[in-house]
Amino acid sequence: MDKEQLIELMSEKILNEEASLFVAAGLSQSAGYCSWKELLTPCAQKLNVEINDDTDLYLLAQYFVNTYGESDLIKIIEQKTNKISYESDLIASLLQLDIKNIWTTNFDKSLEQILLRRGIITRTISHEKDLASITNTQTNIFKLNGDISNLNEMIVTKSDYINYIDNHEMFLTFLKRELATKTFLFIGYSFKDSLILDCLDKITKCFMGSSPYHYTILKNDSSPYFKYFVDDLEKRYRIKTLIVNDFNEIPLILHEITQKVKNKKIFISGSFDWLPINEDVYVDDLCKNLAETLIGNNYRICTGLGRKLGNYISGHAYQYCLTHHIYNMEKYLIMRPFHERMEKDKKTNHRISMINECNIAIFAYGKSPSPDDKVINSQGVIEEYQIAKNQNKFIIPLGMTGFSSKIIFDDIKNNIVKYPYLERYINVLENERNIQKICKVVLSIIENINSA
Repeated sequence: MDKEQLIELMSEKILNEEASLFVAAGLSQSAGYCSWKELLTPCAQKLNVEINDDTDLYLLAQYFVNTYGESDLIKIIEQKTNKISYESDLIASLLQLDIKNIWTTNFDKSLEQILLRRGIITRTISHEKDLASITNTQTNIFKLNGDISNLNEMIVTKSDYINYIDNHEMFLTFLKRELATKTFLFIGYSFKDSLILDCLDKITKCFMGSSPYHYTILKNDSSPYFKYFVDDLEKRYRIKTLIVNDFNEIPLILHEITQKVKNKKIFISGSFDWLPINEDVYVDDLCKNLAETLIGNNYRICTGLGRKLGNYISGHAYQYCLTHHIYNMEKYLIMRPFHERMEKDKKTNHRISMINECNIAIFAYGKSPSPDDKVINSQGVIEEYQIAKNQNKFIIPLGMTGFSSKIIFDDIKNNIVKYPYLERYINVLENERNIQKICKVVLSIIENINSA
């Protein structure tokens, strides 16, 4: 398959919450962790044997345990794996995909550490008892081979591997369920052990060839067997492969998938406390048409529920989903409300995180509570504009709505060369009052951005 196909397919699956990740040793190596071969090199040295491409590493670990005991093997693994300061552009790019379920054969904490630095709390599932605590609202990391925090239950030796099916029946049941219902992206996985392939083989036979396809990215190999290996992955296991010439291509591909996902998420900023009744009715109608236009064209709305305007947007989006039998509303309406007494720096961080989920930001109104004889523009809306600029988002200001949005519009109009996607629509964004025309233009701008 080619790169564009993978980007299109995976971005669609992620948006529809139908994707899972599977990451293996090749990914942790990008963060500076040992490969399996490097991890077990001290074992081979003590056994006076050499490791080559054909070495069964599970069997090597078994020989070491037979000779020196399990505690010595655990000490070696702990010294090599229990690190706290590694970084990886590849892992960071992968985790930007924002997929909730991540499966891995790695022991280390690199996934958890990088997600934590992004403010994302994860739940690690490394034992059958952990399966009861899985939720769909957080990122779950399934560790098939165990976790560094529980060295005695890691899957390392041949005996561990052979007994896996008997000792981890529930874990495999969960994995098979996910392989049958989600689309996996495999990264850093060589497919040299049979655990995953055996699961896929059973699923493919059970579904008579109608199970979902999965995808992987592999570096080109000069071996004469490589093309047959890739062909076998697709024909027997329904895994399609994107072949790259350099591992450095992978973060770029992942970034393109992330951007395509974010281009479908539209952040709407705006607020007001009170407007004359005719204008209030107009805002309500504008929000209704805007929500219906975006969701009707398969876009997602993200809102911080700014005063009144956020309620109008989310309310009409919710009603549209109900009317059109869209029951997974969280997929189309992403609400990130502010706590009433949230501190200023926490509000800023909240805005940064919220806007980062999207690539396009629409600004409307922006009026703070004020005495009857005075107008106070919303500084929160202005701050969201500054954040969007700093994050290089595509900004669509509805200048005709006034207040903070007019200030934003004027700034953009005075620097229009930086916003070429708005040039042909600038008069509409400043003066148009026909709601249908406004929504049509907003949709045209978004579609042009996404087709560029």
